[in-house]
Amino acid sequence: MIQITGLTKVYRRGRPPALLDLGFDARPGAVTVLLGDEGAGKTTALRLMVELERGLGITLFDGRTYRRLRRPEREVGVLLPSGRPTAGHPGQRARSHLRMLAGAVGVPARRADELLEQTRLAAVADHRLRSFSPGMHRRMALAAALLGDPKALLLDDPTEGLSPRNEEWFHSFLRSFAVAGGTLVVTTRSPQEAAAFGDRVVTLDRGRMLADQPVAEFRRTRLHPEVAVRGPQMARLADLLVGHGAQVRRDGGAGLAVSGIGRTEIGELAYRHGILLHELADRVVEQPAPRVVLPTGSGRSGQVRVRSRRRDAEPVPAARPQSPPAAVPGEPSSGGPLFEEPLPRVSRSRRPSQESLVPVVERSGAGLPGRESGAADAPTAVIPSVAAAEAEAERTVVLGPPVAAGPDLRPMRRSVPPLFRDEQHHRPEPEPEPEPRPETGR
Repeated sequence: MIQITGLTKVYRRGRPPALLDLGFDARPGAVTVLLGDEGAGKTTALRLMVELERGLGITLFDGRTYRRLRRPEREVGVLLPSGRPTAGHPGQRARSHLRMLAGAVGVPARRADELLEQTRLAAVADHRLRSFSPGMHRRMALAAALLGDPKALLLDDPTEGLSPRNEEWFHSFLRSFAVAGGTLVVTTRSPQEAAAFGDRVVTLDRGRMLADQPVAEFRRTRLHPEVAVRGPQMARLADLLVGHGAQVRRDGGAGLAVSGIGRTEIGELAYRHGILLHELADRVVEQPAPRVVLPTGSGRSGQVRVRSRRRDAEPVPAARPQSPPAAVPGEPSSGGPLFEEPLPRVSRSRRPSQESLVPVVERSGAGLPGRESGAADAPTAVIPSVAAAEAEAERTVVLGPPVAAGPDLRPMRRSVPPLFRDEQHHRPEPEPEPEPRPETGR
């Protein structure tokens, strides 16, 4: 049994994942088909199963990962597409090629001869590989995958580009492998092949799993049988078919697609009414796959967290009205410049003396919060620079009793620009003018 959980592969950051949180079970005695178009992630899934690529997720073969298998070539047979069309070196003979691979796997040479008989290549076993057809090369690759007598097979589109005869042989051979108790995972692009060959169909689209269905449900929801009819009198035949309860739709310029009635009944009806037919054939039409909107992670693996680089702007909460911040000595306020008048020289003592405080009195107290109009104004002693900053921020002066001691002015001294701090010591001295040289006569 093969258990696939949370397979995920992202090749480049910022691009959609090639495979996103794929998970299903492949049971012994059944054929599991991965169905999807090119780029759906089928080959990537097989490569992640046997750990040929790094990614997220895990695949268990009878409870163990591929790297934990003691003899993986005897447990899992793999057939993946290669860059060359041949199954081996073109100048090598088929029997020699299989025997060489048998020695690498660790099985006797007679196993190679048995597989040549099973794949119907015994008659050409001594021919060189360059003379083989595409179908024969595919059989050689299948024989190489079966050398270790594995219990599971992973095949990537084994019937692609083969003739209908070779395709039919592949289906019967692989079905016999599943009936014998083997686990088989096959990829394909054709829904008709998946319906005719598989026991369970897993549909992929752009790296995401759309459906995991038994083949009976897949045929009912994804495949629609109908009869293609062509001839010169299609309008008359369409009226007769509708009268017999068939569903008719136009197919091309001179053709009909009929469902709900068999091909034999259509032919007999046309013969009785003297209608000439040019084509009368059964066909299967694929229904579009359901577009399921999946969440970021399906939750099966518990590890997948794919985050989009662009996020919607979060709503900004309304700012609460706040009172303007108190002006910091030596820093500009929101309403005016840093200093409005030169600062006096500040002593090095922690607190200034009472004589350095200059009283600033607001003449009118009307409109101030917490005060009634007409109340007497009391003077407030503040430092001139602090008063200017507060006047710009508050536009008012809070009046109160005289302050006994001012604030700590050491931060203010550190923030005073050099232009106003010890100006007499930092003023550059003028350079002396050069004395004129006396002119000497020649």
